[in-house]
Amino acid sequence: MNTRVRTKLQNMKAPMKHDKDKVEMQGTRGMDAKRATANRRGPSRDRKMALQQDVDKLKKKLRHEENVHRALERAFNRPLGALPRLPPYLPPCTLELLAEVAILEEEVVRLEEQVVHFRQADRRGKENQSYANSTKNNKRDPNYKAQKISTPVKRPPIEHGSAEKHLDSQKLQLENRVVDQENAETRTSLTPDERLSADDKPNKISEDILRCLFSIFLRMSTLKSRGTSENLPSLPSLASHGSGEETELQDPYGICSEFGKRDIGPYKHLFSIQASSINLNRTANSLFLVHRLKRLLGKLASVNLQGLTHQEKLAFWINTYNSCMMNAFLEHGIPGNPEMVVELMRKATINVGGHLLNAITIEHFILRLPYHIKYTFPKGAKNDEMTARSIYGLELSEPLVTFALSCGSWSSPAVRVYTASQVENELEVAKREYLQAAVGISTTKLFAIPKLLDWYLLDFAKDFESFLDWICLQLPSELGKEAIKCLERGNSEPLSQFVQVIPYEFSFRYLLHIK
Repeated sequence: MNTRVRTKLQNMKAPMKHDKDKVEMQGTRGMDAKRATANRRGPSRDRKMALQQDVDKLKKKLRHEENVHRALERAFNRPLGALPRLPPYLPPCTLELLAEVAILEEEVVRLEEQVVHFRQADRRGKENQSYANSTKNNKRDPNYKAQKISTPVKRPPIEHGSAEKHLDSQKLQLENRVVDQENAETRTSLTPDERLSADDKPNKISEDILRCLFSIFLRMSTLKSRGTSENLPSLPSLASHGSGEETELQDPYGICSEFGKRDIGPYKHLFSIQASSINLNRTANSLFLVHRLKRLLGKLASVNLQGLTHQEKLAFWINTYNSCMMNAFLEHGIPGNPEMVVELMRKATINVGGHLLNAITIEHFILRLPYHIKYTFPKGAKNDEMTARSIYGLELSEPLVTFALSCGSWSSPAVRVYTASQVENELEVAKREYLQAAVGISTTKLFAIPKLLDWYLLDFAKDFESFLDWICLQLPSELGKEAIKCLERGNSEPLSQFVQVIPYEFSFRYLLHIK
């Protein structure tokens, strides 16, 4: 009995043990599968994190390389005579090389000026020697003494001042003849391919011309006015050309003095070239640059503008207009009244691709829509101006050129070099900086806008009230809030009671934005 029961119990335990072993095996297999899955996920996650870290490193390296590229581009595209402020993250060898290049450029300018000086001295020496030889030969002539006695000439007294003016005039004419002779020699020595190479793109030429004019005006200025911003380049080579005095330019449009002190933005740091601080006859300091300017203008006369994008055209014509006006002051002098300023805009001409264009045509028929011309010149447009519009005019006029074009007057916006790749961003910056410096806001509910904006308000809004709202949106945050409060305080009154239009001032001045 016991034996039979024991056998039956053993037979019952055997399947139970088998089932238990089976369950344990299945559990082990499941755990092994989970472990394998986890093992597979672990390396995948690690690889993903490693790749993400590599991408972050590459992005950081790319940003660094872009910063280095921009720093080098600013260093090599600066106006001649201005040393760049180089960022410390550039490699030491690069910093040393750029400093050496800047020193060598200054030495080249100095040597070029010495060559011109020696040529002038040599020419004067030859003229004096020729005069001495002529006098010596005349004295040997037996008839010379009799002629001298028999035909006395009574000469009027010569005033010291007039004699000095005469010498200055002769000096200026001599310097101009030297430059013209050098240009003629250059033109005859260069082949057509060398005058305009494949690398001489229209935009690059327009940028180089404007930078060259910047340097010429700075060298002719006896007073360099700028703010204390450390982002501006130092001008060690220019200090010896003037009085060495520097003044802070804090309020170019007189806004703070009229409407209360405030931050007017980057305009307080610009270089100011005024009639009282510039002598356009001081060509001795910039003969090398004048020579370079004429070579660049020669290249401009040969450019081909076909195939340019809208952005390329926009930047090119803004630079060309500003260059046309700046060069006109060098050629014709500084006007004495507003009527002469308008006349100078007609005289200001520049050769672009074989077509002679004046500043009025460039502004009102190429950069702007022709309807603007009726406000200034009611007689209407000539055929050649409309032809220029059809050949060179922008497909879409850009209203923001109002903040980029300067006719060299006190009320004009600052001049800067515009690039095709960034022209839209640069125009936005120019707009905001000008509005911050030129719009007046008073706590006594007075809102003042410059006449320049009043002329072109329809480019930005449908009416005057909407235009004031637009200005508020363009101003920096805090200043914009003050402007809105000012408008709200004046809601109960006519606009003419609390909005003032600042008259346009035609006196000569250039505000230069130098990178």
